[in-house]
Amino acid sequence: MNVHFEDHSGRRRPWRRLAPVAAAAFLLLAAAGTGAASNPPAQGPPLPEQLDLTPGSEIPLGVEIGPFDLGLANGAAAGPAPGEESTVLNIPGLTGKLTFTIKQPDPFNPGTTPMKITGFSATSEGTAAPTDSAEQDQGLGEITLEQGDFETTPDSLVKMLSQSPPQWEQTMFLDFTMTIERPPEQLIALAGRTEEPLVLSTKEPGKLIGQLDNFPPKGEIYQLENPIKLVIPDDPENTIAQIDKFPVKVSGL
Repeated sequence: MNVHFEDHSGRRRPWRRLAPVAAAAFLLLAAAGTGAASNPPAQGPPLPEQLDLTPGSEIPLGVEIGPFDLGLANGAAAGPAPGEESTVLNIPGLTGKLTFTIKQPDPFNPGTTPMKITGFSATSEGTAAPTDSAEQDQGLGEITLEQGDFETTPDSLVKMLSQSPPQWEQTMFLDFTMTIERPPEQLIALAGRTEEPLVLSTKEPGKLIGQLDNFPPKGEIYQLENPIKLVIPDDPENTIAQIDKFPVKVSGL
């Protein structure tokens, strides 16, 4: 189809030759605009490229925990009364393992990798005793930490802070049970239990932060951000013990 227009002289000039050129220029501009909209500035990978970040893949790691203190709350959910000291149990170091399972990335949270802790356990054959009671000098026996309900525990997020030098921050949530083979009498009384071993559980997951130069971690220590309150599993409203410091060293197996 030929299109004509008239100039000031009244002569008609064909538009045939100009139409393809204009159409091509329009297509180039449209393509450039589309490319700019669909291709935002590239961001560096949040984790090393050699890691398998396929959702469902697992990263097994080793952990070393403690030593740490377990403060007995003297039966009060909010801790001891003003001016009243709580008994402190010194828990020796524990060793074990945990597993991170990669989850689907969040498109609205770029630069982070969500993970779920799907395996956690640590054990110590401790002989520690209450630090302020000479009468309770028996050892605590074997102490075991085992993961609680990981389905309801928040995801552990790894966030890249810097590409050069590479730095990451990981927020890790731990929900666990704590089994004490030979609990001291005061702890048994607070728990209202006579059987041994004694099993406690976290009232809320512990939140730990790790500042990392490597991922997977190579011996970095995660620090506790919030106190961990421990309860009897069938009496979750009555806090009987609390952990204020809970250093967790994480490294590859």
